[in-house]
Amino acid sequence: MILQLRFLILMIVHVSSVDSSCARNFQKPAFLATLTRRETELTSNSVVKFDAIITNVGSGYDSSSGLFTVPRKGTYLFAVNFVSGVSKHWLELNLLKNNNLIVKSHADATPWSSGSLQVILELEEGDQISIKHPKPKGFILGHRYSMFSGHFL
Repeated sequence: MILQLRFLILMIVHVSSVDSSCARNFQKPAFLATLTRRETELTSNSVVKFDAIITNVGSGYDSSSGLFTVPRKGTYLFAVNFVSGVSKHWLELNLLKNNNLIVKSHADATPWSSGSLQVILELEEGDQISIKHPKPKGFILGHRYSMFSGHFL
């Protein structure tokens, strides 16, 4: 009887560990990050580093580099919403996959103009998505008005 009870406990522990590892494998990566500083100056080809991570399922977004590294092969939706700062510089943001331009968006040179972009991409594990500013100078408003998000479909 004790041997059977030990075997039953062992089976329950094994099934529990298999279930939790399977759940991790089927987790749908998703992230949302915003800018918190009042205003950030951007220079030519600088990556926008959205510093406040709200959601980061799968740990794909790195706020120190501004890169999203795809943790799981599949189809993803990405969105960027941004507001230009108080300077009179036209603000352009581009979404890049592995440093190759995919789409562009801009906000007018008028202070506090908004811009957005949205894209659906088929990605491989390890691909990297970044948001870059290609112009010589630009300012992006923070205070959580500007954000970058993405999720597995």
